[in-house]
Amino acid sequence: MPELLVFPAQTDLHEHPLYRAGHLILQDRASCLPAMLLNPPPGSHVIDACAAPGNKTSHLAALLKNQGKIFAFDLDAKRLASMATLLARAGISCCELAEEDFLAVSPSDPRYREVHYILLDPSCSGSGMPSRQLEEPGAGTPSPARLHALAGFQQRALCHALTFPSLKRLVYSTCSLCQEENEDVVRDALQQNPGAFRLAPALPAWPHRGLSTFPGAEHCLRASPETTLSGGFFVAVIERVEVPSSASQAKASAPECTPSPAPKRKKRQPKAGAGACTPPCT
Repeated sequence: MPELLVFPAQTDLHEHPLYRAGHLILQDRASCLPAMLLNPPPGSHVIDACAAPGNKTSHLAALLKNQGKIFAFDLDAKRLASMATLLARAGISCCELAEEDFLAVSPSDPRYREVHYILLDPSCSGSGMPSRQLEEPGAGTPSPARLHALAGFQQRALCHALTFPSLKRLVYSTCSLCQEENEDVVRDALQQNPGAFRLAPALPAWPHRGLSTFPGAEHCLRASPETTLSGGFFVAVIERVEVPSSASQAKASAPECTPSPAPKRKKRQPKAGAGACTPPCT
């Protein structure tokens, strides 16, 4: 991760001049994976569907080199205000914030016709965050009812994101360890879009893979304090399956052109200086 600086445990940089000036963004190692795996080139149009508090948005802006456009959505006005401060302090100008439910955003809106990349990091149980478990005892084991409600929202958000017509790549991530919020959500979304999207291998050398709950789940990755020295995390990279153009399809389906023997003609002497010319095979 070229944009990531790693410090020893217990390092506190909150009062450091570089942090206070916005030159550094503090974030867990695993939380840096989504933007890095989305990897939008400079100048791209990107949607950050559930953006606040903005750490991943700032990482996206760094990858874009502050060029292009990030459409960032969130429903929490207070968190959006804090996010606006963070982005302004970091000198980020390519981001457009909207206090709006991503599920209400129309994929047919002309503003999003060039959106090729979407980062979806929706609300989750936070069961992979040690800090949340310390603050909220029992947060690591969400109730079945809460898991069902969260997974329902996550699946709706993912299926909605996949309807954006120009989408090429999407990263879905959570800071949850629960299969219901991770592999199950991805599996159901892919089943609802058969043949249109596929899971791309995410960092094949990463040691901790997705649970083997459906074919291809090993392309997802997981993170945990035990295996990757980070918070608990899940990431899936989903890419649109390229559909061959009509021209290439026609070329592929056209029968092979084999020259047929020329019809027999009367032999006659060629004129001086004349050459033999074979017509092209069409």
